[in-house]
Amino acid sequence: MELSKESEDFIGRLQVYLMASGKKEKEIEEITEELKDHLHEAERRGKGIEDVVGNSPKEYMEQFSQEMPLDKGMIFKVIPLIYIGALAYLLIGEIMDGGVEFSLLEAVGYPVIFLFIIGIYSFGLRYISSSRPARWKEWLIYGIAGFAPMGSFVALVFFNNQFSTPTVEFGTAGNVLTFLFAAAVFIGMALWSKLWAPIIIPVLLFVPEYLIGLTELSTSTKLILTSSFILIGPLVYFLILFKKENKSST
Repeated sequence: MELSKESEDFIGRLQVYLMASGKKEKEIEEITEELKDHLHEAERRGKGIEDVVGNSPKEYMEQFSQEMPLDKGMIFKVIPLIYIGALAYLLIGEIMDGGVEFSLLEAVGYPVIFLFIIGIYSFGLRYISSSRPARWKEWLIYGIAGFAPMGSFVALVFFNNQFSTPTVEFGTAGNVLTFLFAAAVFIGMALWSKLWAPIIIPVLLFVPEYLIGLTELSTSTKLILTSSFILIGPLVYFLILFKKENKSST
């Protein structure tokens, strides 16, 4: 006997809520499997999901979350790795623009923005999975989560231009070492994830920009070509992955 659509939906939302709350994946799987058994038994007896989780699914999720310990491995390993990966992209971009140059405001602002974005995503996923808001509210949250990173970086650039703070500018040796550091990060992420994407995506994003910059084309033409490659390159790569995935599943 398969679970009802309502029960399957609740289990899926519970998994999202617990993952967004920073719980261990293994413990989430154990809890959801146990919950599936309870729901199977309840439905076999003709009962509904309310007889298992109560009238407030949100309180049920919160209770589970409070009883489960935080996944310290994710907090102290995965999140820093994600930040280092994002920093590597940022550094490569700075090198492509003529060299790494950071102000004190940027040095403080980037980590704050990173934590802010994680908080926005975590809150949004937990709210949507536990409260099941109206469709327009759900899309509004997705929109805020989508524009939050861009808006934060635009605000940082604006304030950085408005307020003068001490600046550190890397020389030739510093830029070379920074490039090697970023390349090592991309390779390390590829080995850790066992995927080529952490290497291929930076190549698709930055190599065309570098090569176009070596040409004698006009500034506007360079901008158009660079923007086109940034949009088309990753898109083509993900389409290829999508087709390969479909072939392997058939």
